[in-house]
Formats: sequence, structure tokens, C-alpha cells
Amino acid sequence: MTDGTISSFRQKRGAILARYIASLSQHLGRQISIIDVGGRRDYWNNVGLANIDRITLINIEVSDLGRATAFEDRFTDLIGDARCLPNFADKSFDLYHSNSVIEHVGGWSDMQAMASEALRIGQSGWVQTPAWGFPIEPHFRLPAIHWFATPLRASMLRFARHYRSQDHAQRRVHAPLASCSSPTTPPM
Repeated sequence: MTDGTISSFRQKRGAILARYIASLSQHLGRQISIIDVGGRRDYWNNVGLANIDRITLINIEVSDLGRATAFEDRFTDLIGDARCLPNFADKSFDLYHSNSVIEHVGGWSDMQAMASEALRIGQSGWVQTPAWGFPIEPHFRLPAIHWFATPLRASMLRFARHYRSQDHAQRRVHAPLASCSSPTTPPM
């Protein structure tokens, strides 16, 4: 898949999400609040900010926050763990949004914990994750790699040019956090 193809998929998905947000906003009779778990500000350039009052971004690392946009007043950046968001009340956001994050939080119990938090704090949800049945694995852009056992997948990664060029820190997998902690404002 080329970057142009991927961009085309993202544009189409962004348009679908924008229509969903407009419908939700119309149903509620106001602009909506969104929590975007694992999200970035520049992602919303593709979706647009129409019908959105505010977006709270939750990320596990400071380096994922703070990408400037023309609409800084709409965003709040917090550090937190998708699996445990105790500072947010039940149904405290009109829309829980997460784009390709759940497959990175750990094992099945970690994914269940993230899904439980999504159901708890969002009145509605948009959780996107790569389709298991799609033949191209989108992270590495290799055919069928995600259908093989872990040892074989690891050896196949040498064929993923952009992965091979990354250093160890860029390839890391986050270990589960030792305990549940409240989202915090990132240090300045």
C-alpha cells in the first residue's frame, strides 16, 4: 500500500467520523465533548472541528502531546493510561474516541480494561482498530504478518523497511503500568 492509498483511507474514515459527530451534535442540540485516548491534535485536521466544543487528549507519554494546531483552545493534553482513567466520571464525555490504540495496550485483559473504561466514560464511542481479516498489516505494511505466530512475525519484520530503520526505543512495546494512576497535566 502506498502512502497515497493510506491517506485516501484516512480521508474517507475522517469524513465518516465527521458525519457521525454532526449527527451526535444535532441529536444533543449542542457541540460535543470528546475524549481522544492515544490521539494527537494533527489527527483532527483530517476530521475537522465542526460541532466539537472540546477534545481531551490522553496519552501515556509526553512526547505524544502538544503538536500545535490553529485551534489550541479546543484541546486539553493529559498523561494517562487508557486502561484506567479514574478522574473521569461515568458518561463524562459525549464521545469516547480512540484510533488504533487498543491493540497496543497489552494482552487481552488490558484490552478489556481499556474497553471497559471506554464504555464507562463515554456516552457514545468510536474505537477504530486495524481489521484482523484485512490481508495487509497496517503497522508494518506487510502482507499476512499478523496471522502468524509471534516468533515468525518477529523474524519477518526484517522485511519491513521503515521498521528496520528504527532504533530500539522507537520499536518499544509499553509494558503494563504497575498501578492505576490518575491522568495528569504534562510537565512543561
